[in-house]
Amino acid sequence: MHTPTSLVIHTIGHGRHAFADFLALLREYEIELVADVRSAARSRWPQYNGRVLEENLRELGIGYEWLPECGGKVIAPPEELARGLERIMELASEVRVALMCSESQPLTKHVEPRANCHRVGLLGPPLRAHGARLIHILPGGGTLEVDETTLPSIW
Repeated sequence: MHTPTSLVIHTIGHGRHAFADFLALLREYEIELVADVRSAARSRWPQYNGRVLEENLRELGIGYEWLPECGGKVIAPPEELARGLERIMELASEVRVALMCSESQPLTKHVEPRANCHRVGLLGPPLRAHGARLIHILPGGGTLEVDETTLPSIW
């Protein structure tokens, strides 16, 4: 994977956001495409089921792509995960992208924070190793930047 060192990738968790609040965060950070990195593009909140989300985003001029090989519930074989990471880098070199999963908080609240989702623990380290700068969008609208390679993680 060859990439410019200034490549920025945002991440976001839909959590329990009302769709309008989720959309406001996407707009605030000028996200042009949501890369859904859940193993299964479904949620207990219907507005975040893949096809519904894709349609709603498209109507608002925001792209959507599902990358199940980048999911954390069912971790893909290394070659499939590598292909998914390559696709993320490709997308991020073309548009302003946000990786999305369901977990709204990227880190735990422990004294020594840990990766709370696979965007940080599984995808963050290899993306960072390939020169990407990751900006995690927080539920309240702020952002977090950490060195994902230094965090304890279950992935």
